[in-house]
Amino acid sequence: MEGLQGNFEALYSPGEVASQLNIQRQTVTKYARIFETEGFAFHKDEKGNRAYTDTNISMFRRVTDIKNRPGITLETAIKGVIPMYKKDSITPGVTEISNENEHHNDVTNEKLDMLMQALAEQQKLILEQSKKIDSLQEQLNEHRLDVKGRDTKLLEYIREHQKGSKEEMMFIAQNEVAAAKQEEQKKSFLARLFGK
Repeated sequence: MEGLQGNFEALYSPGEVASQLNIQRQTVTKYARIFETEGFAFHKDEKGNRAYTDTNISMFRRVTDIKNRPGITLETAIKGVIPMYKKDSITPGVTEISNENEHHNDVTNEKLDMLMQALAEQQKLILEQSKKIDSLQEQLNEHRLDVKGRDTKLLEYIREHQKGSKEEMMFIAQNEVAAAKQEEQKKSFLARLFGK
């Protein structure tokens, strides 16, 4: 396959083409290499440097437009553009355009379906994780209530135990005081009895 080369078309350097298409110079070279692997030929000077025609710039512009569509690779875009610029076919046939559009639509729809499926699965996972988080939060809240209830009961038990201990200590102290009073009264009675 050979590129369409008009005898009177102007030739542009890779830098000029890059400037016209608002892309990097390396991108122009990359496009040209891929076109050449597909059998397309560009004008070259005696040193082997490529020069590009207005037709080549038009091809590159079309590749850039197609490549920017979701799911389209550079190679796919170039393969889709080559039939439009065959030497024998300046104006692409309706069948070629239709086939190219169908191919691009199929690729785009397939990628879109895959993305939609991946998105649906991701949303399902997010929903499941959200439910798990809610469940864990509920369990945590119940655990906090259990701990708070247990702490309240423990505090009440300690207070009751302290109250009981206090009452027991007071009872013991009262008994000791009463015993001491009895002992004193006994001594006092004996002292009076025996005169001591």
